[in-house]
Amino acid sequence: MQKDFLYVLASLAARSQDPLAREVLKIARANAIMPVEVEGFQEFPGRGLGGLVRLPNENRPRAVVVGTRPFIQECGLDMPAILESAARKWEKEKGAIVILAGWDAWVRGVLKYLPAGSP
Repeated sequence: MQKDFLYVLASLAARSQDPLAREVLKIARANAIMPVEVEGFQEFPGRGLGGLVRLPNENRPRAVVVGTRPFIQECGLDMPAILESAARKWEKEKGAIVILAGWDAWVRGVLKYLPAGSP
């Protein structure tokens, strides 16, 4: 699941103009993950990204969204308790940016980013 999460993040980030996208791509490259095909890419500035991502070894793409908690909630995704716990903890950290990603009605992963100069 972690590898699919990174494929999704990298694939959408590769098409985004958001500064955080560059950081996501660095993380993906460090884990030997290269972006995969995305159809119907959409960017919602300051909120999130979406598109149809074709994961490796799958025949059809999945509708995927990545973004802030409010954006993910608007998209109607449910979050497993373990991811909810991590997200809530990280959201309390000063300067932390928390990104959620999911498909098939569920949040599949949470990413915390601390910009340079954050405590």
